[in-house]
Amino acid sequence: MLNKSQSISARLSAEDYAYLMSIDRNGAVTQSEKVRELIAMARESVGVESFARAYLASNETMLPIKTRCADEEPRSLLVEALLELVSEGAAAIQVCADQQPVAPVLEQKSLPAVEAFLEKILLIALQQEPRLADPQTAERIRHRLKTLLER
Repeated sequence: MLNKSQSISARLSAEDYAYLMSIDRNGAVTQSEKVRELIAMARESVGVESFARAYLASNETMLPIKTRCADEEPRSLLVEALLELVSEGAAAIQVCADQQPVAPVLEQKSLPAVEAFLEKILLIALQQEPRLADPQTAERIRHRLKTLLER
């Protein structure tokens, strides 16, 4: 019989570990939290309608490029934000594709990913030396935001 919680140990390939650590749900940070989120996502998956299943599928597709970008120097917060938006956006689209009307459901399902992307854009604009591959990118983002806000 299991205690209240049970400790486990597992050996993962570098690719599987990168995938596990890419899980960004409910504030999971530690390996244990990410494993628990992975289990919760698996429990929630009951078909194509499941956001968890769609998220896992879209994230799995993006994993090689995410891993490559994470290993490259210089790293780019903009690229990381874009890859997360694409992964979560694809999952939201897949889940909402059969909804009628689709726009309100898709809007609500994609809003957390859009908010996270906007937060990272704002961070890039506000930081003196943001983590970007090309320093000119920050200036271009700052200029564009200023132009949009002056309208």
